[in-house]
Amino acid sequence: MSAKLKALLATGRVSNLPTVWCNCLVAVLIIFHSSETGYQELVRQPWSLLLTQLAIFLVFISSFFYIGGCFMGDYYDKEFDAKHKPERPIPSGVLSANIVIGIGFPLMLIACLGGVIIPHMLIDKVSLNHLLFPVLLLFLTIQNYSRYHKKSLFIGLPLIGLCRFSLIIFAASSTAAFMIIDTGTGVLTRYHSGSYFILPIIIYAAAVCIYTIAFASVARTESSDSPITWRNLLRYTMLTLPLTVLFTNQSLQVETITALVIYALWLSYAFSFLSKNKGNYVSKCLAGFCLLDACFLAQFGWIWVVICLILFLLALALQKIAPAT
Repeated sequence: MSAKLKALLATGRVSNLPTVWCNCLVAVLIIFHSSETGYQELVRQPWSLLLTQLAIFLVFISSFFYIGGCFMGDYYDKEFDAKHKPERPIPSGVLSANIVIGIGFPLMLIACLGGVIIPHMLIDKVSLNHLLFPVLLLFLTIQNYSRYHKKSLFIGLPLIGLCRFSLIIFAASSTAAFMIIDTGTGVLTRYHSGSYFILPIIIYAAAVCIYTIAFASVARTESSDSPITWRNLLRYTMLTLPLTVLFTNQSLQVETITALVIYALWLSYAFSFLSKNKGNYVSKCLAGFCLLDACFLAQFGWIWVVICLILFLLALALQKIAPAT
């Protein structure tokens, strides 16, 4: 692999893409299961044209948003990296700042336009107002995080959490747009503007937001030797976050308990690196998004737990090719 290609993959943080897709998957399943007809259709034909279109749409658009945002972030961080991380692609000279912004901005633009136009083209009656707000919310949070996250701790941490929160709102709104329900037959054949700003989505998005802020508080100190004095708060917060699934799923099935145990074991393993290698801890927490997602998807069956585990292993494998941070 050439140095330039390796730098491009590292700048785009491609190893984290499985976690982005996994976040979207949770939003899709929550929206489908919140609708009786949507759930029935999911069970009846799990690989329908509707779900295939939705999956392709979310994989590409969410990936463009994520990679574009990472490139934009490295462009805005070039002065900071020149002082504190001279080995990064821009200060080391492997990639020029013009190449980085020349990739990042078009990807963000394509994601924004595609996020609104593609569903509008595929679904005759979908309202642009339904699509516009979540796309703009995601774009603005990513853009502002990329530009201002190094300015202040009190700006950067809430914004990085809001980036993941907004991703989930975007995925939920897109799923609601793709829900095509014939109210007469109960079959998904006509557009029905379903609500996506529902309690289970808000609870899940909030849990992901807090999880992101928690490990990002460590990531901000990677370039310094300062100790993590909030270690206990970090541990208790991250280990109890999956229990928020009980607000939307009153019973604990075997699948959910299994997912909770796997998540707790992995987080405990990640915390063993906190003192000696902050970067290792952060990388393991990034892959851990998929295990947090498994706790929320377990209520829908073993297959979704397995899919989350596959995406988790894929994220770890990709970290061997491109660093997660």
